[in-house]
Amino acid sequence: MASACLLVTATACVEARSRATTEPRRPAPVATPRPPLRIMPLGDSITDGLQTLGGYRTDLWQYLTADGRSADFVGSRATGPPQLGDRNEEGHPGWRIHQLTVRVREWLRVYRPDAVLLHIGTNDVIQRSALPQAPARLAALVDLITATLPNAQVYVATIVPLAAPAGDRLARRYNAAIPGIVSARAARGRHVHLVDMHAALTKADLSADGIHPTDGGYSKMAARWYAALTGVPMTRWEAEAPAYTTINGGERLTTARASGDGKAGYLAAPESYLEFALPLPSGGRYRMYVRAADGMDAPCSQTLSVNGRPQGRLLYRPYGWDQWTISAVDVWLNAGRNTIRFTPQTCSAEIDAIDLAPAR
Repeated sequence: MASACLLVTATACVEARSRATTEPRRPAPVATPRPPLRIMPLGDSITDGLQTLGGYRTDLWQYLTADGRSADFVGSRATGPPQLGDRNEEGHPGWRIHQLTVRVREWLRVYRPDAVLLHIGTNDVIQRSALPQAPARLAALVDLITATLPNAQVYVATIVPLAAPAGDRLARRYNAAIPGIVSARAARGRHVHLVDMHAALTKADLSADGIHPTDGGYSKMAARWYAALTGVPMTRWEAEAPAYTTINGGERLTTARASGDGKAGYLAAPESYLEFALPLPSGGRYRMYVRAADGMDAPCSQTLSVNGRPQGRLLYRPYGWDQWTISAVDVWLNAGRNTIRFTPQTCSAEIDAIDLAPAR
C-alpha cells in the first residue's frame, strides 16, 4: 500500500488505508487443478507389451511424469512392471481390426479417454486376413471412435516393421493407406493424427519372433507417441555409440534389453564418466530425457555437466539392472558441438540413451 500511495493524492491514500483496515480480507483464489489427461492405449499384443512387460506404455508413462504431466491410462486390462505407475490399457493379444471394432464403443463410453493411441493391423497382416479390405476396416474403426467421442484426440499409427521381407512388404502396403485415412478425416474436422511408427523402428528393434519389438524398440515407440502427444520431435542418442560417446572408467555393454542393444555401465570409480559429444543444428533450451537403470539397493545419483558447466544431479530409482527409468532436465545447448557428461556421485548407474527435444 505504501508504494501505491506514491501514485495517488494524500486524501485518496488515507481513504485507501481506512478501507484496508475496516474491510474483511478476502481469501486468495485457489487454483483449480487440471484433471489428468485420460489416455487409452488401444491395439493388440504390441500395445499390451508381449516380450517386454508393459511395452511402450512404461516409457510413455515415465516421459509424462518426468515432465510433471498429470495422466491417467484407461482401459479394461492392467499389465506392466513396477516403474509403470498406471497399468490400465486396451491391448488385446492376437486381435485384428474387426475385433476391436466390436468392443471399442463400449470401452470408450465407460472410460471416456481424451486421447486414443491406436496401433492395430499387425495380426491382419501376419494372418493374411482379407488384406485388401484391411484399410477400409481401419477407416471404419477410426470413424467409430470419432463418432463415439468427437472431442477425443485420436492418434493413428502405422504398424511397426516385420522382420520377414514378404511380411514387411504387406505391412508397408497396409501402412501406405493410413495417411489418406487420417488426412481425409482431419479435413472434415475430426481430431485424427498420423503417427509414423513404422519409421520409428528398424528390423534390429524386433525380438526373435520378428513381430514384437524388443525392450529398446518399445522405448522408441514411446518416444514417438510422446512426440505426437506434445507436438515436439525428439532425437535419440545411444550411450554405447562410439561415434559420439566417450566412456572413461566404465564399459560399453551389449544387452537386448536396451535401446540399440547396448548401454554404458560400470561407471563406479571417482574418475568414471560418460560423455556425449553432440552436433546440433541450432542452439537454445532443450529438454533432455535420460534412460538409466539402478540395480543397487538405494537410489543412485549422477552429476551432470553441459559444455563444462555444472547442471546439478540426476537421481535414479532402484528398479534393477535393465529396468529403465526416465529422468528429465532442461539444458542450454549451442549450435554446433556440445558435450554432456555424466559422472557417478553416490553409486553406479547404467545409461541406455538420452533423448533431446526443443524445450516446450
